[in-house]
Amino acid sequence: MSQENVEVVRVFMEHTNRTGGEPLWELLDPDIEWIVDPTGLLAGTYRGHEGVREFFERLRESFDETHVEIDELIDAGGSVVLLCRIRNRGRSSGMTVEQPTGWVSEVRDGRIVRSRVYFRAAEALEAVGLSE
Repeated sequence: MSQENVEVVRVFMEHTNRTGGEPLWELLDPDIEWIVDPTGLLAGTYRGHEGVREFFERLRESFDETHVEIDELIDAGGSVVLLCRIRNRGRSSGMTVEQPTGWVSEVRDGRIVRSRVYFRAAEALEAVGLSE
């Protein structure tokens, strides 16, 4: 089951990149909890498909391009740790910024039920009991 969880997260991220930020809704639980680290521009907790839709709308308002470069996917039982770099290009400034990020997604029955973005990979690893 764990490798299947890794695949769910990989497919979700690749689809989101390919579509310019349109989530693959069938891989998100209708009651998903989507959390962005308090240090992030779009910090907060977004609940359900409507909350995730709001997150991506806010993301598109701020950035005209966002891309998640996957460095590593780690099976952590019911969770998957995604170590990546998020590259954003500011809508008004045109400036591109790259942020190393750790992402922990809990997967149940083939759907992401909780996803949290950490802006330090070590925090994401610690959240599932692993270390760098």
